[in-house]
Amino acid sequence: MRGAFAAAFAVALLAPACAAPKLRRFPQQAPVLRVDDRRPFAEPPEGFYSPYIWDGANYSVFRPISHFWRFETKPPALDVNALDEVPNSSWFTNRLSARLMSPEEVYRGACEDPDDTPALPWTVVGGKPDGANPGFQAKDADGTRFLVKVDGVVQPERATTADVVGAALFHVAGYWVPCNRVAFIRKEDLQLKEGAEVRRTNGTVEPLQQETIDTIMSKATEVEPGLYRVSLSEFISGRPIGPFRYEGLRGDDWNDTIPHEHRRSLRAMRLLAAWIEHVDTRQENTMLAWIQTSEDGQGFTRHYRIDFGESFGIVAGPDGIPERLGHAGYFDLGQMATDFVTLGLLDRPWYDKELNPAGEVLGYYRADTFDAESWEPGYPNPAFENATEADTAWMARIIARLTPAHIRALVDRAHLKNEVMQEEIVRVMTARRQKMLERYLTRLSPLTWPELRRGRVCLQDLAVWTDTRDLATRRYSARGYVEGGGALSLKVEPVDEAFVCVELPRAADARKDAPRYVVVDVVASSVGRETTGPARLHFWDLGESEPLLVGLERPASAREPRL
Repeated sequence: MRGAFAAAFAVALLAPACAAPKLRRFPQQAPVLRVDDRRPFAEPPEGFYSPYIWDGANYSVFRPISHFWRFETKPPALDVNALDEVPNSSWFTNRLSARLMSPEEVYRGACEDPDDTPALPWTVVGGKPDGANPGFQAKDADGTRFLVKVDGVVQPERATTADVVGAALFHVAGYWVPCNRVAFIRKEDLQLKEGAEVRRTNGTVEPLQQETIDTIMSKATEVEPGLYRVSLSEFISGRPIGPFRYEGLRGDDWNDTIPHEHRRSLRAMRLLAAWIEHVDTRQENTMLAWIQTSEDGQGFTRHYRIDFGESFGIVAGPDGIPERLGHAGYFDLGQMATDFVTLGLLDRPWYDKELNPAGEVLGYYRADTFDAESWEPGYPNPAFENATEADTAWMARIIARLTPAHIRALVDRAHLKNEVMQEEIVRVMTARRQKMLERYLTRLSPLTWPELRRGRVCLQDLAVWTDTRDLATRRYSARGYVEGGGALSLKVEPVDEAFVCVELPRAADARKDAPRYVVVDVVASSVGRETTGPARLHFWDLGESEPLLVGLERPASAREPRL
């Protein structure tokens, strides 16, 4: 029964993945904009414990070996609607992908007031269960609970910056994240609660001692005598359950109907992680939360991304490891096999890699050695491995809407004292963004945001809008296909804000009670450069009424649709 529901759900979202024998590919209905995956049920799912060592070994060694002979293909993502977008859900919500946002909105992220320092004093109520960056749990004078983390002694200001900027970036892109912000505090403003404990994710409990707090604070960045820099991560809404996996389904969550590795929202996250060198994208940095919706205890689950501290060029680890991050994983069987066969003589992009101009604080976070297509996280991620060109191009279209002013706003959130570090993060993020746009806006169509304007359909060319391509050398062509008729050339007219508009072909005999199907292909090209695949728009011609837009595809080739 559940498998049948999942199949029906996928078909409803995608509109048939298998090509229909005729032109009619999408039904006469508006595309799905929100998925009903918040239906309440009685019992919250059970949490699970996955040890760091086992998780790393499983995804770096055992899973690659077990999948070696499976010769799996990458099926299309199943959480995609008829407009080639991801609908709102408990996994993802359209923010920047739905509308342009101001730098001030981007700066705010998931916080109501990102610059608000919780009321002093803070009471330390527990330890940080696990993770690379040291920290503890605290409550402010108003009772708000949050996780406090510090930088460590090797890269001052990096980890706290990464946690704050990463959370704000993922939030504006559409993910559920906590409110993270930077704060400055003195040790005397911390009070240890009597009986405070550290509850590890493996179930063990230890008493929290003042000595532990002192040790943690000794690793915080001291910005001036007695004043220390920390990052604060507010506890998320709902009851934390534990991490979720990047593959499979949960048998105890009836709203979980799409295998996680086939969710575009998770697959395409790879490009967002690559942008800030967020190498630690394992399941431990996720959180499933129970959102109670009724007094009798019923609720649904929401999926959060947490802990972005291992971004922006970490240098921790054995010699040779930090340089290779982003190019290969911590323990990469494929790279090791290649080195064995070639006796280590094959040149690698990280062999002569230099530190960022800001020095060790940003490690090897650079733009010149960045390759978005080949980027790898520290540990294999099943969802990332299934990412298709369409998935990654979708994320690139979101990233395209983050302008240099937005990037500056994101980095300003970190309140860095190291001005060189601040300017380098802005510079590298800006340069990496341009590399990603160059790669992913030039193959599949960069035309997006379709609008009906009095008998015309208009789309925005993100390649032009982002200055990836020059409007002066940009060319457009369009063809229309009317059910029961033939193909015809259509006039394309560029308008303001990099939009191009096409007059819609109409069927002479179309009526509201007897609609006809219409397809419009719009192709963008640049003189002396590439011709992208078409933006293929699907309509139902309703006669005297405005046509109904029911679908948008981005095929890789310009092969005509079947009439």
